[in-house]
Amino acid sequence: TIKTMQMVGATKSFIRKPFIWRSIKLGLIGSGLAVIGIIALAIYVDGLFPSLGIAKDYVSLGIVITGVLGIGILITWISTFFATQRFLNLKTDDLY
Repeated sequence: TIKTMQMVGATKSFIRKPFIWRSIKLGLIGSGLAVIGIIALAIYVDGLFPSLGIAKDYVSLGIVITGVLGIGILITWISTFFATQRFLNLKTDDLY
């Protein structure tokens, strides 16, 4: 589909957009699963060691969750950008 879009005159950023949006959605799904795992682990550890109060420290938990979501989206965006850039710079003969 990349070469088809190039043949009709689409710009590189226009071609890249659907791939990047798809990767952002996948990054959100992966990050969401990681957040669920982190919350479950925090609740489990809080049950074992209630004196630590891990599940009750909402500020730290919020920072970790925000960081996981942000890094998940950033990694997928960067990897998709460079992957599509590589394919956009290939000649048709090299691609097939």
